Amino acid sequence: MGWLAPIVCSAVTLAVYDVCKKHSVSGNRPFAVLLVMSATGFLCTAAALAAAGRLGSALALAPREMLLLAAKSLIVATSWSLAYFALRTLPVTVMAPIRATGPLWTTLAAVAIFSEVPSPRQGVGFALAFAAFFAFSLATRREGFRLRSKPMLLAIAATLAGSASALYDKHLIASLNLRPETVLLWFMGGMTLVYAAICAATARSDSTPFIWRWTIPAVGILLAASDFCYFTAIELSSVAVAAVLSTIRRTSTALTFILGGAVFRERNLWRKGLALAALLAGVFLLCQ
Repeated sequence: MGWLAPIVCSAVTLAVYDVCKKHSVSGNRPFAVLLVMSATGFLCTAAALAAAGRLGSALALAPREMLLLAAKSLIVATSWSLAYFALRTLPVTVMAPIRATGPLWTTLAAVAIFSEVPSPRQGVGFALAFAAFFAFSLATRREGFRLRSKPMLLAIAATLAGSASALYDKHLIASLNLRPETVLLWFMGGMTLVYAAICAATARSDSTPFIWRWTIPAVGILLAASDFCYFTAIELSSVAVAAVLSTIRRTSTALTFILGGAVFRERNLWRKGLALAALLAGVFLLCQ
C-alpha cells in the first residue's frame, strides 16, 4: 500500500489544478496558455531534478525510449487541447464529472486489450456508471449542454485520450521500468515543443488575445506535482492495476466540483452532484 499516499496527494493537487485551469483558459488563447503551462511544468521538473542531482540520468535515454515518450507527449497534448477547448465553454461542474468517467473507459480498454473477464461487482459498477452518466447528461440539458453538442463531445474525446494515456503510463513505468521523473520531464518537454509549433503556425490566424493570469504558470506547477505523485504511485504499485490508481486519482473530481461550484458560482449543482456521486460509486465498484 506504499502507493496510497502519493496517489491521494496526486488527487488533491489535481483538484486545485482543475479549478486553476478553468480560470486560466476562460476567454484566453488556449494554445498560448498550454504553451506557458507545459513550459512551466518542464522547467520546474528540470530544476527539481537538477537540485537532486538526477537530471543527467533522466536525460540519458536510448533512441527507442525517446520515441516512446514522444508518443506520450502527443497523446497528452491531444487530451489537453481537447479539454481546454471544451473548458472555454463548459462550466467546471460539467467538465469534472465527464473527466471522472476516465477510469470507466480505462477499465473497458483493459478488458478488451488483456481479455479480462469482468467480475459481477464490476458488472454492477459498469451499469451504475453508465446510468449515472446518462442522468448527468439529462441534468446538463438544463444549462443548454446536450450530449451531442460540440463542447460535450470535445470533453468526452479528451477523456478517452486521457484514458489511453493512463494505460500507456502503466506500460512505460511498470513494464519498461522508466523512472517517473524521466517520463514527466520528457513528456512535458515534448508537449512544450508541440505547443510552441502550434502557436507559431497559428500566430496570424488566431485573433484571440493572450491574457496573462497567475493561474497559468500555477497550472503547470500543480500538474507537474500531481503527475509526479501519480507516476510514483504507479512505480510502487506491484499489485494495484492502472484502473485502480486512475480511479482513486479521479476522486479529485468531487473536490473540483465543490471548489468550482463555490468559486465560479455555477448553477444546477444539486442534480449534477447526485449524478457525480452515483458515477463515482460505479467507478469504485470497477476496482478489483
